Amino acid sequence: MSTLSPPIGGQILSDHMRGVIVCGLIGGFAIFGSQLYQAPVMLAAIILGLTVHFLSAIKELQSGINWCAKNLLYIGVALLGLRIDIADLTHAGLPVLSLILFTLVATISIGYVVSRSLGQTKGFSFIIGGSVAICGVSAAAALCASMEECKTRDQELAITVAGITVLSTLVMLFYPVISQAIGLNDMAAGTLMGGSIHNVSQAVGAGLAVSEHAGDIAVLTKLLRVSMLLPIVFIIAVLAGRRSASAEKSAAEKIKAYFPPFLVVFFILATLSCMHVVPAQVTSIGSELATVALVVSLVAIGIKTDLKEVASVGVKPLIAMGITTVAMAAIVLAGIYILSI
Repeated sequence: MSTLSPPIGGQILSDHMRGVIVCGLIGGFAIFGSQLYQAPVMLAAIILGLTVHFLSAIKELQSGINWCAKNLLYIGVALLGLRIDIADLTHAGLPVLSLILFTLVATISIGYVVSRSLGQTKGFSFIIGGSVAICGVSAAAALCASMEECKTRDQELAITVAGITVLSTLVMLFYPVISQAIGLNDMAAGTLMGGSIHNVSQAVGAGLAVSEHAGDIAVLTKLLRVSMLLPIVFIIAVLAGRRSASAEKSAAEKIKAYFPPFLVVFFILATLSCMHVVPAQVTSIGSELATVALVVSLVAIGIKTDLKEVASVGVKPLIAMGITTVAMAAIVLAGIYILSI
């Protein structure tokens, strides 16, 4: 009697599941450990992944690890659309809104110029500038996903996640002290925290370290920056699509290059969120799923990343992130004084 071979779809699922389960278990450990020790979960994910890089050599796991590093990253970014709310824009005064928009554009430009001057690629330079300017790790993941795939993409994202997380934690500790030392009021202090700290949790924490009112302002200004994720990523995706949409490609391939499916889903979910037609419970679940998807994808990216290759890049990306971070804070502070916020 001949042995029936498994269906093609079932075989693909089986090949993927081994690596997906491994990445999922490590991701769950990262989430548990970050909650237990109050550590940044994204940093924990990338570090844990890097420590088990040897798993990338196991043939049975490679398919699932690659799927998590790519497809799960896209899923997590797409679900971030549920966090966008246009109401955040209407609640801010015109001076604050103007300052945030100017700072965002200026920071991306500075990050790009500084990174390029330090020898980084165009794509990596945009990722560095955008991650500092918009919303840290989430922006880095979204911008990275919008770029054309290349050999160094995962490595660049791993470096950005580590650098942004460390910088965001440092400025969370120092900015409240600085704001009090120079005598900023609650409105100005909250604008500084929300307008220049990378990740949401650190921005809010720094604001609350000054006062409850400063914390509220930090939340608002930070969400203003997050709301800019959609147009910025779309612009870079279109630019990347123009480079890749060659004459030899079919019309369908060109459309996909200009408008990646994950970004289209992001846009649809963001639109529905802004229209307030998505139930709060669904938004909450979607937001949690986005975090889980990004955590597991970062674990996979860490597993795929060779620390020797990361070390060969040197400290120049970190220097670029540091300079861009300082420049962003300086712009926000100058705006606060000029606009008398």
